[in-house]
Amino acid sequence: MEKRYNKQLGIELPLLAFGAMRLPKLDDKIDFDSAVEMVNYAMENGLNYFDTAYPYHNGESETFLGKVLPKYERSSYFLTDKMPIYNIKKEDDAEKYFNEQLEKCQTDYFDFYLLHAMNKDRVKIMEEFNLYDFLLKKKAEGKIKYIGFSFHDDNETLENLVSNYKWDFVQLQINYYDWYEFEAKKQYEILEKYNLPCFVMEPVRGGFLSSLAPNVEKHMTNYNKEATISSWAIRWVSSLPNIAVVLSGMSNMEQLKDNISTMSPFNPINEDELKVIDTVVEELRKIKPIPCTSCRYCMPCPAGVNIPGIFTIYNNYKKTENITYVKNSYLNNLQSTAQAHNCVKCGACISVCPQHIDIPTELEKIDKEIKSL
Repeated sequence: MEKRYNKQLGIELPLLAFGAMRLPKLDDKIDFDSAVEMVNYAMENGLNYFDTAYPYHNGESETFLGKVLPKYERSSYFLTDKMPIYNIKKEDDAEKYFNEQLEKCQTDYFDFYLLHAMNKDRVKIMEEFNLYDFLLKKKAEGKIKYIGFSFHDDNETLENLVSNYKWDFVQLQINYYDWYEFEAKKQYEILEKYNLPCFVMEPVRGGFLSSLAPNVEKHMTNYNKEATISSWAIRWVSSLPNIAVVLSGMSNMEQLKDNISTMSPFNPINEDELKVIDTVVEELRKIKPIPCTSCRYCMPCPAGVNIPGIFTIYNNYKKTENITYVKNSYLNNLQSTAQAHNCVKCGACISVCPQHIDIPTELEKIDKEIKSL
């Protein structure tokens, strides 16, 4: 496993990190045995950084790691968690949630601790309830080693956050599709400007960059038949100079082994491969997928609509062009009560979507397009 010494933090970190947001599931719960097997395989192969958060797997993710990781010496792995800032209603809540997270994770401290999914509104919450000072207090107590935040908003908000407060690191959504299509490149450059290590989330964009339509994939497979499509995305983002850690939310052993193999050893992306990726991005622009990463911040939907499930089905259809797949997945396998026609356009999902998707409009479009097939 590739490891890098980060001079800003003064520690060596594995380049690949295990995101515990998309663990294998069984009957809508974490498949405990399969997930344990993955954690053990990761530790055996040098992947010793684990990232969780309060809402992941409806609260199960922290508890799962708290059951599995304590069998290892605490100093042998890095554990990251995030404050559920969206739940903070009064100043005392920070202490309450933080202590709950320590207990669920069965640990005395977090190596890295973030304010979760920061945006303009959450900056106001941070300031109203003195949450930055709370992080500094926990750091002084030894219960947090490094403080940071994950981010989903505009460049101005990001620059204000990093210029007005002293952070150890920042976690951004970066991948080769978002680099130019959205604000990833500019936000990465803001961190470079302030000499802040960049931790990466969504390197394969919630799986979107792991399997592409045949006419798109061919550019990669013609260049290298042995490399998986996901490995192109992982290597691309890992080749950026200010990247400290690349988080991957792996759902099965195959994905885990592929990602570890990609980093063992790590070979930076070369100029010819960059040209291939540029071609792939041009092809993807023509597809116009929904920029959903299946983060599930929009769930539960008040009307019962399975928003991320629908977007996943639709994006997979647009990427693969498989009509049989989309008919079976949407019309047969997705419960009628969870389909897009049940959307009441309440707008609750729009305000919490990190990708700023106009979800009701997209649901209406998808329902009409799929039923027209």
